[in-house]
Amino acid sequence: MRKIFLPMSRFIFALMLIVYLIPSSQAADLKGRVVCIDPGHQLHADSSPDPIGPGSSETKPCVSSGTGGSVAGPEHAVVLKVGLLLRDILTSQGITVVMTRTTADVHVCNSERATIANKAKADLCIRLHCDSGSAHTCFTLYPGLITGWTDDIYAESLKAAGIIQKAYSDTTGIPDGGLTPRTDLTGFNWSDVPVVLPEMLKMQNVQDDILASTPAFRQKMAEGCAKGIIEYLNTLPPRAKSTGLTLK
Repeated sequence: MRKIFLPMSRFIFALMLIVYLIPSSQAADLKGRVVCIDPGHQLHADSSPDPIGPGSSETKPCVSSGTGGSVAGPEHAVVLKVGLLLRDILTSQGITVVMTRTTADVHVCNSERATIANKAKADLCIRLHCDSGSAHTCFTLYPGLITGWTDDIYAESLKAAGIIQKAYSDTTGIPDGGLTPRTDLTGFNWSDVPVVLPEMLKMQNVQDDILASTPAFRQKMAEGCAKGIIEYLNTLPPRAKSTGLTLK
């Protein structure tokens, strides 16, 4: 049997070709994953009471008006644009995306938004927001631990928050403000699936307000979220495959 010796450059090329031709395990794992995107707020606020959790007598407004920037405009419009870009990135990777809204003029309370994610059996719900204030920073909220409400999603939500926060900060260059637990958010307490809320920038920061007004930076915001979401989804065990058998 003759031995064949390849020059090193040809060997490396052949190895790269083999790697390229092997189907991506990441793409295979992501197909069938479900992500719910909740662009925060809406065109018109609704102050009618919405219980902060199942059976609670404590309420918060159904949906608040949000903040805004003098250049970028209202928060609800910015996060919707980012959300639609994020949807397109995730669907291009084989991920099923469920949106809580795709237009500004809707009426969806925060508890209803959580219900949409629950009904979709989402692997993750990401609630897109921008914060008020002038600091040049971004941070991510996650559910605080509440027995009977968030104890079943706490650990995964915290894990997802950490991964997405780092990916978003690294991608956009906005300084990392860390993670903050919240026990008073209706959209967290009604959720049966892991959920996070990135505050992607502060809209009264002059620099970030201008950036948020540009399509190029909104694309970068979406890419940062997508990178973190995909990294998180790849930490999950494979979904159980249906056998197609009906048991009697």
